Amino acid sequence: MTPLLLSGSAPTRARFSFEVFPARSGAAALALGHAVQHLSAAGPDFISVTYGANGSNRDASLDLLRYLREHTEALPLAHLTTVGEDRDEVLRTIHAAMDAGVHDFLALRGDPPRGSSEDNPAVVGSLSSRELVELIAEARAERPPLTSVGRTAVAAYPNGHPLTRSRAEDIDWLIAKQEAGAQFAVTQLFFRAEEYLSFVADAEAAGLRIPVLPGLMPVSTSAQLRKVASLAGRPAPAALERALEESGGYAPELGVEHTVALARELLEGGAPSIHLYTFNRHEQVLAVLRELELLTPDPVEA
Repeated sequence: MTPLLLSGSAPTRARFSFEVFPARSGAAALALGHAVQHLSAAGPDFISVTYGANGSNRDASLDLLRYLREHTEALPLAHLTTVGEDRDEVLRTIHAAMDAGVHDFLALRGDPPRGSSEDNPAVVGSLSSRELVELIAEARAERPPLTSVGRTAVAAYPNGHPLTRSRAEDIDWLIAKQEAGAQFAVTQLFFRAEEYLSFVADAEAAGLRIPVLPGLMPVSTSAQLRKVASLAGRPAPAALERALEESGGYAPELGVEHTVALARELLEGGAPSIHLYTFNRHEQVLAVLRELELLTPDPVEA
């Protein structure tokens, strides 16, 4: 598998990155600020910030990106979605992020807003993720030299995108995004190493050259496990589901144990890095990294 390239062209050892989302209340913002300090101190390759459909979290996302840029050592990566927004609105969002010192992006079309559907004209007319990759490149080209740097990531779907009909179609679309300028991909959640490993092997056989980061989330509760299963489009591991239920529905250590085992298998199979969905908490993802011996010593004293 292709090694992940970071801030240059030399391949590196297995690394890690995180995803967070904007807080929805004052109390949640305080907790997120605490978590982000711990996550940043761990030395990730980047911390990505989600962006709601139809720009629903645009301002909050930009505020969090600015916080990362100004108050941590972490490299921020901005999610971008296009659903429900026209090209000029998306371009303004890209420039706003660049003005805040953020130059790395994850290009997504995004899901329709709640209450909408795929056949809504506003959704049908949205830029695709491939077109968004091209638009980001155009925005960078408009910037002065030395301020137009940055990487563009895209999404990959080991278990298939809901709107595609086959793995071959998913892979063809991923390669099309690569040809448009994407430099790496991050996967949707999954539970079994073979789902990722076989997808990447098939994609590389078809011409994929960019690194694919496996996206993992150490769940804490039965409710989180059900949500992840829904996102993954696959049943949750029966043993993990049963163990969480027997623990009263809350057992963070079980989610950590499952994620550690999965990450080890992925890294041994050639994954270049792991991307950890944090659910805006630092404890579990840092526990995973400690078990993998990717985080020594503890970055921030409790």
